[in-house]
Amino acid sequence: MFEHRGSSPGLYVPLQPSEGTASRTVDLRILPDGRVGLAAYTSLTSLVQNCGNGQPWGLVDEHGLAEIRASAEIDVVLLDAALPLPDRRIRADSSTPGTYMTDPLR
Repeated sequence: MFEHRGSSPGLYVPLQPSEGTASRTVDLRILPDGRVGLAAYTSLTSLVQNCGNGQPWGLVDEHGLAEIRASAEIDVVLLDAALPLPDRRIRADSSTPGTYMTDPLR
């Protein structure tokens, strides 16, 4: 069970960019010590600030997070973690999705 710190009903997770497919893969991180981490954000604002305005994302609830953790060998969930600047996905137009109803899979 996770504690909600934001106003959303779940956590925002970064997805790998993908062209022309409805299927998406969670964007996992290999940490310097070799552990596999899943970044998760308590708000869309936090995701954009920490991952960039071009980061595809999905919103998952507690059960979705459990499914992700069961399907991949994740050692740690990184809550509201800032990605290194070279790893951030920045769109030139600088617009950010304002709500979950905006297409999150750009």
